[in-house]
Formats: sequence, C-alpha cells, structure tokens
Amino acid sequence: MADSDAQAARDHAYSPSRFARDVEATLARQADAGRTLSARHRPLELVDGDDADARLDLFLPEGVSGRMSGRESPWPLMAFIHGGYWQELDHTATDFLAERYLARGMAFASLGYGLAPGTSIETMIAQCARGLAMAREALVARGGTGRVTLGGHSAGAQLACRVAADGECRVDELLLVSGVYDLTPLVDTYVNAPLGLDRAQFRGLSPRFGDLAALPPSRVVIAERDPPAFRSQGRDFAAALEAAGGVVELVDLGGCDHFDVLDQL
Repeated sequence: MADSDAQAARDHAYSPSRFARDVEATLARQADAGRTLSARHRPLELVDGDDADARLDLFLPEGVSGRMSGRESPWPLMAFIHGGYWQELDHTATDFLAERYLARGMAFASLGYGLAPGTSIETMIAQCARGLAMAREALVARGGTGRVTLGGHSAGAQLACRVAADGECRVDELLLVSGVYDLTPLVDTYVNAPLGLDRAQFRGLSPRFGDLAALPPSRVVIAERDPPAFRSQGRDFAAALEAAGGVVELVDLGGCDHFDVLDQL
C-alpha cells in the first residue's frame, strides 16, 4: 500500500463523520434544541475568573434551592464534556441534554474548555475539573450536591476519565459515550495536526494506560454506526476496566451513529 493510501486509511478509521448519516444536520438540530431550552430555562453561566475557558452552563431544576419540605434535599448532578477531537465545538453543544436530566430532578452542567492548538490537553483536563468544581460549589450554595455523574462524548470521554482519575473532584459515576481511550493510533492521523503530540505523549494521556482502579463505576456506550475503531476502543476499554476490578456496563446502542447517539442517552 502506498504511503498516501495508508495515510488515507488511518484518517478514515478515526473520522466519525464518514460513518455518520448527516453530521451537520445532527449538530445543528442539537444546538437549536440547546438554544431553545436555554431561552426557556435560563442556566447559570459560570466562568473561572482566572481562566475564561473554564466555563459552564449550569441548569437547575425548578425551585430556588435544593431544599424541599424544610430539609436538605441535595440535587444529583450530571456534568457533561463535549467532544470535537479537542479542537471543535464548545460547551453549549451539549446544553440540549439538560432537558432530560431536569425532568428527573437533576442539575445539569455542560463543561467548557479551551481548544487546540491554543490549549494543551493537560490544560483542558484542568479546566474541566475546575468547571466541575464550580458546578458543585454553586449547588452547595443552593442546598447541596447529591450523586455526581460525569459524562463525556468522543474526546470528551477521554477528558472525563482523566478528571475522574485525578481525583480533585468527587465523581460517583462515569458515562462515557463513543469515546477514544487509547490515543496512540491518532499520532499519524489528521487529528494530530493541531495537537502536535508524539506517541509517548498520547500514551500518557490515554485512559486505557492509566490507573483504571482509580475510576468510579462506568457506563461505556458505543453506537451501532460508530467507526469500527471506536467500537473496538469502547469494547476494549470496558474489558480492561472489568479486568482491573472495576464496575462497568457496556451499552451498544442500535440505530444511531457517533453524533446522534447523544439523542438516545
């Protein structure tokens, strides 16, 4: 195989848009749903005063605090990290997810971070951790925080794993959707152009090679129309978590691709 053909094959394997039905329409529909929800149910817009890229929208269930019937009733929190291969989208891309959690009496935080090439992945991890801390602080000020679930989609799943493993903020459960957990295959793909990392750096950032025992119970979701490489990554990561003694559930969702899988959570 010629070098150009090999490069094209590597790029294709990790190009979710090539396996999806209509990426632009899906993202536009999700963004519109998020804007509609935000106009109807205004979130708190929280920004770190020292780092404007560490920001989030925090949606609170109806009511002025987490106290009910004269006693503390802390809100469970779902915090979610968007994908985009560390170089696209922003936190508002996942605002639309808030509606389903609000309906269950949960608070929802869409976490933001800076993008490559201006921001390193290590800094993104720290920014997401700060966003999660700000969400918890805001809930504590309003009555308390219950169970904390941290979710992530695609590259956001890698960030979520690292935030949970670093242990600066309590995470009770992970929801990992169509994620990439071994980053080393990306070194020779188009994804690495704005990142500029070598294989050792990618390995160091990979949840697959981190301390799996440090991760909380995890739900690993893969989509039927995810690229085969992503499906393999999800299955392999779930198996590795189980082998490390972790609590893990692998969920294979049919009829959806890498992008509209979020509609089925």
